Amino acid sequence: HETESVGSLLVENLSLKPLLVLNGEIFDGAMQDRVANETVLIPSKTSVEINVSCVEQGRWSYKTKAFRRGKNMFNYHSKGVKDLHNNSFKHNQPSGSIQSNVWSSISDKQRRMGVFSRTGSINDTYEKYEESLQELREEIIEQDNQIGLLVMIPGKYIGIDLFTNKAIFKHYKERLYSSHLIELLEKVRNFRNFRNGRRDIRKQIDSFMLELMYSKEVHAKKKLGEEYSIYKRASQVSSTCLALNEDLIHLTSMKNIENSHAR
Repeated sequence: HETESVGSLLVENLSLKPLLVLNGEIFDGAMQDRVANETVLIPSKTSVEINVSCVEQGRWSYKTKAFRRGKNMFNYHSKGVKDLHNNSFKHNQPSGSIQSNVWSSISDKQRRMGVFSRTGSINDTYEKYEESLQELREEIIEQDNQIGLLVMIPGKYIGIDLFTNKAIFKHYKERLYSSHLIELLEKVRNFRNFRNGRRDIRKQIDSFMLELMYSKEVHAKKKLGEEYSIYKRASQVSSTCLALNEDLIHLTSMKNIENSHAR
């Protein structure tokens, strides 16, 4: 449900099981589409307000009265920009408005990819490249016990998403794949800085993993579970982990390696 604030939605869980809302999930409908800012577990038979950002700047009229889970996740680089600014506040190092940076990231991407969207909706970017995304998806080779993914788009970012088990990953994997592949399409179109040596890529991934291991965490209690976040302004590393009873539910992390986005 909508609330009095554009920056929040009220999620009502009518089931007898906890409901998982994933960081980066898009909710379509109401007066503009929104994206979940964090991963949240909603207890059964409970209503919880969650933090969101608007991902459709140019619409302020009802498409539908209710929200529904969208068929797309937020494109991964824009999600990373959102998370960087979101986590900067948690670490008392504010680096600008989350919402304005989300809108800028969407419009910059659409400009680079030649996408016209009347309302500035990220869904229009996915729609234009739907066929190309499907062709790239067929190239992905999965592992039998896969519970997440580690992706590097050379010259752009390194990102990782891990889940507690393969069943939950399976539920989200297609949208997660597309959220990375839409970034790869942009790099293929521009092809700048796309060629990197294999050894250099491995070094950057190793460095990213070390930064996650040794960065300072901020801990917060949730309605259900506990959240740990990392923010490093200098290296543009941001990470958020949701745990329940000391078990990982979802970890998402990104290192922005585009100098133009360093702040």
